Amino acid sequence: MTRTRGLLSWVVIAGSLVLALPSFVRPDSGLADGCYLAGVVLLAVAGVAGARSLRPAERPVWLPWCAGLGCALAGSMAWQLGDRLALPWLTSAVPLFWMAFYVPITLTTVRIMRRRVPASRSRRTVLQDVAVVTAAATVFAWQVLIQPALAAGPASDRWTLFQVFFFPLGDVVLLALGLTLLLVPGHRSVAELLMLAALGTALIVDLVNVPAFSSSSMSSWYMAAYLVINATVAAAALHPSRAAATAPDPGATGTAGIRGWRTLMLGGALCSVGVGSTLTSRHGWQGAPAAAAMVVMVALILLRLHRAAAEAEAAHQRMRHEATHDLLTGVANRTQLFEDMRHAVTRSPTLFFVDLDGFKAVNDSRGHHCGDAVLKTVAHRLTGIVRHSDTVARLGGDEFVIVCTDLTPAATTMLAARIEQAIIEPIDTDTGPVSVGASIGITSMDRVTTDETLADALVTELLRAADAAMYEAKRDGGGTRQVGYVPVA
Repeated sequence: MTRTRGLLSWVVIAGSLVLALPSFVRPDSGLADGCYLAGVVLLAVAGVAGARSLRPAERPVWLPWCAGLGCALAGSMAWQLGDRLALPWLTSAVPLFWMAFYVPITLTTVRIMRRRVPASRSRRTVLQDVAVVTAAATVFAWQVLIQPALAAGPASDRWTLFQVFFFPLGDVVLLALGLTLLLVPGHRSVAELLMLAALGTALIVDLVNVPAFSSSSMSSWYMAAYLVINATVAAAALHPSRAAATAPDPGATGTAGIRGWRTLMLGGALCSVGVGSTLTSRHGWQGAPAAAAMVVMVALILLRLHRAAAEAEAAHQRMRHEATHDLLTGVANRTQLFEDMRHAVTRSPTLFFVDLDGFKAVNDSRGHHCGDAVLKTVAHRLTGIVRHSDTVARLGGDEFVIVCTDLTPAATTMLAARIEQAIIEPIDTDTGPVSVGASIGITSMDRVTTDETLADALVTELLRAADAAMYEAKRDGGGTRQVGYVPVA
């Protein structure tokens, strides 16, 4: 079923392209009208199919999106039939359908942001950036599109007045929604990319159609283009990756800084207001030098802010790394170990508690600098034999802990042997090669817990059990000792 819906989403887009083609090749013909109406029916069926296939968790996000598609299709059908059948009352209903389109798709975008970005601080950052660009775009639309159209003369009818105001301001809404989806951090699914494609293409088509804003007609190519755009809207609701929009993204928890294309976006928003005001004033292009100077000043100010933000972020990352990692070996410290173990108890953790045998003798006979070299080498070797998802930590002295998840008994035994082999290999130092041994205590928890209130207690108990197993191995002369662990309810 999942593969079928994925295929159908692309079939809908391809079908709309085929049905829109006659409107480009032979506009205002019977073939073009028939294909266009067939395309609207196809998209209506696709929208209903997408809505009916929604799971309960997906409905709050995607049902409004499907409702928005319905409003858009109703407006397109009303325009086509009202224009061809000379029914002015039907044509007058078009603005209502098209204005209604923006309400549900805005609701969908907001809900996607809230689900993908649980942290309110990160959401505020996204909304603040979107608000800056939206305000600038609104002013620019008024100065460049709306005001000149009004100054050219009074509107001849309500439809013309509607176009003068609605299309530019509607494009501002499309821009705001597209930026919201773009600024949400984390991985974007195919369904979300289809949403962005629909919003972006609609914005481009409207800008190309700017000369028609002051006319009382709608060109055939414009309506055909929107048939394809609405097909992309329907495909987003059909595609199986839509489920990703209903769940938090682990990569979407951070707060974005002022860097990269965000800086260019904010700079462009600041410049657009001043440039639009200067170039649309009664002085015309005489204000071009002032506009150019403003652009340069804004660019320099943003460059300085960008550098300052980059330096602050680098300092923050450095401080965080120092707070969560051992300064000598570079592996995780006790703080990071406990944090990683809180997550590991939900995924069948296995702990390897490693103590270096003979390390004190090396430290006493060769000096602390030689002991430090041994610790660094051991940490490097241990990091090299585990997975990226595993944790290697130094508790202090010559004690290391390795945390793995979802290991089978055979994989546990194999990894224990690799850990022991990695440690007993001779280590080159400034004072010559030295060798140490290893006592390893292993404990595994087959059961998992999702109760966060028990996580800290489980972490402490697991470490205690692995530590006890390690001391048993040391009393027996080194090597490995494995114990099972069943958490007490």
